[in-house]
Amino acid sequence: MAMINEVTLPLVTNEDEILTYFEGVSEQIAHFQLEQQALGHHTYYRWQAQVKQEATFEGRMDIPSLRLYFVTQTHKGIQIEVDKSISTAKAGTHNIFFGREECTGKDFLHKDDTIEVITLAISAEQFAHIATQYPETFMSWYERYQRSGNFMLSPDYSLPTTFAMQTALSQLQQASLLGKASRPYAELKIQELLLLQLYQYEQQQCQSCQYCKTQTDVQKMYEVRDRLTAQLDATPSITDLARAVGINEKKLCYGFKEVFGNTVFGYLYEYKMTLARQLLLHTDKTISEVALACGYDYLSHFSTAFKRKYGINPKQLKN
Repeated sequence: MAMINEVTLPLVTNEDEILTYFEGVSEQIAHFQLEQQALGHHTYYRWQAQVKQEATFEGRMDIPSLRLYFVTQTHKGIQIEVDKSISTAKAGTHNIFFGREECTGKDFLHKDDTIEVITLAISAEQFAHIATQYPETFMSWYERYQRSGNFMLSPDYSLPTTFAMQTALSQLQQASLLGKASRPYAELKIQELLLLQLYQYEQQQCQSCQYCKTQTDVQKMYEVRDRLTAQLDATPSITDLARAVGINEKKLCYGFKEVFGNTVFGYLYEYKMTLARQLLLHTDKTISEVALACGYDYLSHFSTAFKRKYGINPKQLKN
């Protein structure tokens, strides 16, 4: 099996520090080129990489912001892990990272790959301004951002970049040619891209849904999900969840399965097991500590649940 190089990158706390993010990376592993440009209140990045060896790049970021990213080139795909949540990005796909607090990110890059990614950074303050300016379009997302902290728009996989998005990106790259009009033009184009990304995701979530027919319905299911996973040692009942989000229990149960493809407590079990596996593999926590972190008071109950999911007990994985 080929060796995977593990590269730890520095904590970044502002947009200027991102310019030096890859400076310490050995040229034997990968060669990075990063272009940064201020576009009105927002920041545009275009980074390219020639990857020479299998590598993971792990770093921390503490910049409250939305980061719209578009993968324009990769032959082998990029595996992206943010706060233990893993998704895969291919060429011609996009996603949004909603970052409200410090997060840990890890990118898995493949040998002999050529990668290009365009990222647009919208500060938390600007997101609040946009949501206030266009509440019907953005306020529900801003409220979720305020409530939920860090999350990905599409947590399991990136979404296909549409022709409208490609056109807006191309127009955005030409904004500097407009002179004094470039700043307002760029800000409108970035808002357009944000709208297109959110709209595509919402439409995908609502397709063929009997119980979640509107954006508000889908948002309520995400609020249920966030409440369900917020405190693993105190699982709320279906009645409590329904009351908290203002819907009846039937709509909650059926709507949740439409959006997430699993029952409420089936989803919670999968979430706990994924978290448990990540903690066992990537932290120094004992098995008992992992069990408690995942909401299990009794180690035997945790071990039984873990073995049902993975076919081995936690001790076997830890060793």
